[in-house]
Amino acid sequence: MRHIEDRIQEACVSWFDLQFPKLSRLLHHSPNGGKRNPRESARFKAMGTRAGFPDLILLYPAAGYHALLVEMKTKQRGSKQTESQKNYQRLAEAYGYKYTVCRSFDEFRHTILSYMKQDSSIKNQ
Repeated sequence: MRHIEDRIQEACVSWFDLQFPKLSRLLHHSPNGGKRNPRESARFKAMGTRAGFPDLILLYPAAGYHALLVEMKTKQRGSKQTESQKNYQRLAEAYGYKYTVCRSFDEFRHTILSYMKQDSSIKNQ
């Protein structure tokens, strides 16, 4: 299931880069997941890795939000947010960030276009 989610995310990032080339560097993925040995896990935690951090963050303010945070999931049964992801969502939303869960490329595209259309300066970006 993880590989399906990865492929969807890759398509989303590729589309974003083509659609908004001047903003492409503002869309970021932080590799939080994956298997790590205990020493590496401790080092990443000490460096600021946080449980529940979303898959993608768009560091562009629009629609009255500071930034857009996207958690990627699939439509497959069992693909749901963890408790740490839900807690992160509540915290981010409380401080003025837009947080969304996208389960497909089409949902991501719709989310981005809706978020960006609130900012008239984004035309021709």
